[in-house]
Amino acid sequence: MKKLQFAFFSVLIITSLTAFGQKSKSSNKPFAAEITYKIEYQGNWDPAVVAQQPKELKVYVYGNKMKTVMDLSGMGYITTIQNGDDTTNIILIDIPLAGLKKYVKISKENILDKFEESQPEIRYIDSTKEIAGYKAYKAEYIVKDEFGDPDLTVVWYSPEINDGQINASGDFAGLKGFPMEYYSSEDDAIIVFRVTEVKTSKVKLKDTDFLIPSDFDELTEEEAKELLGQ
Repeated sequence: MKKLQFAFFSVLIITSLTAFGQKSKSSNKPFAAEITYKIEYQGNWDPAVVAQQPKELKVYVYGNKMKTVMDLSGMGYITTIQNGDDTTNIILIDIPLAGLKKYVKISKENILDKFEESQPEIRYIDSTKEIAGYKAYKAEYIVKDEFGDPDLTVVWYSPEINDGQINASGDFAGLKGFPMEYYSSEDDAIIVFRVTEVKTSKVKLKDTDFLIPSDFDELTEEEAKELLGQ
């Protein structure tokens, strides 16, 4: 079975998105939205590799729950679920060709430990631009990598979508808004995530959409790392 290194790397990037707990302005119902990100690959990428990589991901928000779905170019799907009620992350791995229907639950303790280790610093920059019809503001989000060196991510965020109630499970914890565009790099390869659409009308979501499917089996975090070549 092939290792799914890139897929797991993508999941780590995806989980940097932050769940938020807002109410709809027109009622007491939880805020619901379907958000589309386009994924661009820049820099030193093999064209053959890029051709096989995901080009889009969908984010579904319902109150303080968020589900992100990435299509692995026809191979299957990797879905992450962030739950603001219990500060946990769940990763669903669905690869039909490999017969995989697995999930990994990342505990609140592990999430908080990661937050303590990263010690984020946020620099707000006096710069704005429009992204998907929303005014976005620039920030530099700096955390410490595994060697203790600063790791900087440029992120454009919108307080219109998220007013700053950031869930502790997100790697952009503390940012004053929802990340509309950001960059992730590894060596000379760059991945750009950019919101292209925010749909809030006629979005039908419910709590059960954010549960683990009954036909998925659990993996430990250690088993998942071994499976995904980490």
